[in-house]
Amino acid sequence: MRRFPTLLAAVGGLILSALGTAAQAQAPAPRPLTVTAQNLTARSAGRSAEVLPGDTVRYELRFVNAQSGPVHNVVFDNPIPSGLRYLAGTAGADRQDVTVTYSIDGGRTYSAQPTVQRVVDGRRVNVPAPPELYTHIRWIVQGELLPGARVTAEFRAQLATHGQNQPTPPQRG
Repeated sequence: MRRFPTLLAAVGGLILSALGTAAQAQAPAPRPLTVTAQNLTARSAGRSAEVLPGDTVRYELRFVNAQSGPVHNVVFDNPIPSGLRYLAGTAGADRQDVTVTYSIDGGRTYSAQPTVQRVVDGRRVNVPAPPELYTHIRWIVQGELLPGARVTAEFRAQLATHGQNQPTPPQRG
């Protein structure tokens, strides 16, 4: 049985990058990113935050530009915690200029639509990878963020139910 704090700790692998001016890169920056997780199933059922098989967890990432000048190329990389499966279509952000991409290979490569190879009618073809193969999610902010500007990104994942195994990823396309 998994408990909520374990899932929060699993997000510790999150990577954030943002580029500001050369002078800003010299100064130590305050912690601009917070990540929270909420067990939506437990909340709606009126039970503790403990995560049980089949529960849906909502992850929220909030970035605030704490620098004195604008930042560019803000990127959040977030691993999907072990034992959880990404729920298709739930990754997004509160800005129009954010692109969401996914990895199925442990964060080595990203794509808006990862593909896997399958044999169809005797031929190898690339087909969209099922969301349960996703290992990481990346949000890329295309525009600049002025001082004090915020970006909120989120996704949902579900703890596998008993008998559901994580599928073995086929060859990447």
